[in-house]
Amino acid sequence: MIKKILSIAAITLIIHSATGQHLDVREEVYLQTNSSFLLTGETLYFSAFARSADTGLPSPLSSILYVELIGAGGKSVFQKKIHLNNGRGNGTFFLSSLVSSGRYQLLAYTRWMKNFQDYFQVPIVVINPFEEYAQPAQIEELAVIFYPEGGTLVAGHENDIVMKIDRGNPEGITGRVVSASGEKVADLTPGKTRLSRFTLPVKKDESYRAILEDQAGNFHFIDLPGAITNGTTIQIRDAGHSYGITPIGTPAHEGASLLIISDGQNPVFQQRVEVNTRVLLPKNELSAGTYLVTVTSAAGNPLASRLLWHPGNLREQSSDAIAPYHTRSAVTIPLEFDYGADVSVSVRKIESHHRPISAIHHALLGRINASWNLNVRETPDWKAFDNRMIVSEWKWGSTEMPDTVKWLPELRGELIEGALNVAEVSGDKPPFVALSISGEDYQLQTAQVNANGHFQILINPAEGAREAYLSVLGTTDAASFQVENQFLTSYPPFDYSLPYLDSAMVATLVERSVRNQIENAYYELKKDSIVPQTYWNPQFDYDISYVLDDYNRFPELYEHFIEFIPEVMARKNKTRSKIKVLTKYVTTGTLDPLLLIDGVPTTADEILNFSPYKIERIGVINNRVFVGPLVADGIVSFHTFEKNLHGYKPGPNSFNVQYKGLDPVQRFSFPTYEDAHQGLARIPDYRQQLYWNPSLTVGENGVKEVEFYTGDTTGSFEVAIDGYDETGSPISIRRYFMVQPINQPASN
Repeated sequence: MIKKILSIAAITLIIHSATGQHLDVREEVYLQTNSSFLLTGETLYFSAFARSADTGLPSPLSSILYVELIGAGGKSVFQKKIHLNNGRGNGTFFLSSLVSSGRYQLLAYTRWMKNFQDYFQVPIVVINPFEEYAQPAQIEELAVIFYPEGGTLVAGHENDIVMKIDRGNPEGITGRVVSASGEKVADLTPGKTRLSRFTLPVKKDESYRAILEDQAGNFHFIDLPGAITNGTTIQIRDAGHSYGITPIGTPAHEGASLLIISDGQNPVFQQRVEVNTRVLLPKNELSAGTYLVTVTSAAGNPLASRLLWHPGNLREQSSDAIAPYHTRSAVTIPLEFDYGADVSVSVRKIESHHRPISAIHHALLGRINASWNLNVRETPDWKAFDNRMIVSEWKWGSTEMPDTVKWLPELRGELIEGALNVAEVSGDKPPFVALSISGEDYQLQTAQVNANGHFQILINPAEGAREAYLSVLGTTDAASFQVENQFLTSYPPFDYSLPYLDSAMVATLVERSVRNQIENAYYELKKDSIVPQTYWNPQFDYDISYVLDDYNRFPELYEHFIEFIPEVMARKNKTRSKIKVLTKYVTTGTLDPLLLIDGVPTTADEILNFSPYKIERIGVINNRVFVGPLVADGIVSFHTFEKNLHGYKPGPNSFNVQYKGLDPVQRFSFPTYEDAHQGLARIPDYRQQLYWNPSLTVGENGVKEVEFYTGDTTGSFEVAIDGYDETGSPISIRRYFMVQPINQPASN
């Protein structure tokens, strides 16, 4: 019996052979989106980076990325397949007025990542201005979690704490921390990331409480965790070229402690240290990544642990300002990166109430935040944060391969998996199944089912929705199939709560909606174009092809073979029809030929009863052929005029499936105003998105600058540049500029 699940040794051998080198088989996916707050009528753009979890370099394992937009109740609103070329791809979701207001979750993953239950996730808020908006209640929904640095509050010392709005709307929440006597000791400003970091001087025998006020004026009182007086935690401070690491607290042992810093597998730094004594760790001794910092007693007993995120040479800028520009003027942004850098660029208007946070930028700073696990557990002892207020969970040992893997990586193409009804798998030799994607550029791939009826077919992916058929070869008996869903079938309990919109935000959104409707009215003049892609060449090279209009046509199809197709013998009578290919070379034994109509397998009885006047041409291969594991003596391929079966109905051994193909590759275009007399000069330009390029290669032979034009929309705009350099180190740049009316002088 062929096992459905391959051993870890087998899959490692496959990956090693395919790539020719040793690599970490874990993958990470990042999506750079143009915004996380959109209105219906706008387009969500995303650029995808699939990387090796170990090296940070483009992953060679997967050629297809699965992207979903999930709404309330775990309902998938959009599903797309994105072609990955050297770990890069991109796509769009147009948000029509049929999409309801709500908080959605954008997910991305490869087939291989499903073995580890990994995926990338970022929340997307959508507001539909054409439907009534019900403000969410906040009082009962607010839930707050406090994460002390190192997992424990230690009395007698300053402690760093992260506050996370775990449930409820964080918009507009303010607060403070007070002692038992009511004295304020810290301010709280959660922000839109749901996270707030603050420092609290913890006194012995003192208790603390957080007082939060939401936008509706409601107060919430939450007690902070109690402090211990005899224990240890770890404090980390950025000291320029080094990290200052201090075990703080009261030692509960004799002798010096041992400070160990590990990359998750091996120690990278060890040193004896006294409690309350700072150790300097040089940054140049660390590679970019997340490290586990542990303090043990002299006897080796663990005292405290926490995470340290080191960004390496992450190029991060978040406050560079560009001089103001007038409407409809050219803007040039230099790309000052090294040769080989690969980035995406988004230029978009930002509202005063919502400054978009780059999903990649956020994930890079938190690293493990990039691929959330379906089995996430709240483990405060192993939470970490840095000065950017990122909270991550350390999954100790999560880099190990599982004992078995269920989903192979889609290294060379797309894998279609399913099962034939076990009752139909009989005899000593299990049957062959074929998947046919019909059309002008049809494709046929075959596989042999195992004793359990399972099959797996490797195909070259197609673009768009296509008509496809699964067929059992060598029989006319009825067959039933089950095809595995390539997308996720269940989702964790994400937060789908609606954001709170105050009157000022509503006024801004109404103005934005009006601009958006004007833009959509001129969509045909500004729309993007599709870049044709070829994912496979014609599958079969026919020895000879007959165009039936070049010959006399006959009422019966079999008569054409008798009259002018000598390579094929066709017979038809009341009891049985037969087609046989006369091969060029003598072969031992006689196998049946493969008969196709627009790429779909057929039988002699079915095709010879089909109207010859719907057949445009017939292609013949008069030699032994190998199609996957299937061996046949010749192929006779019938092509209809319409290339869509032209009314032919496959037999009961075939099952129609709706194949969801790859998202078409788009070329994004934006107006330019070099010539004041060009066609777009008199067309309104109220774009929210001034520019989008999902993939730019920077360097010696690549683009060194980005140029675009402003429109008629004024206000603040953000330039977001995200990607990786040639070594796999992340790049994240944010710059801002103002657009002013043409009659207002632009300041220098």
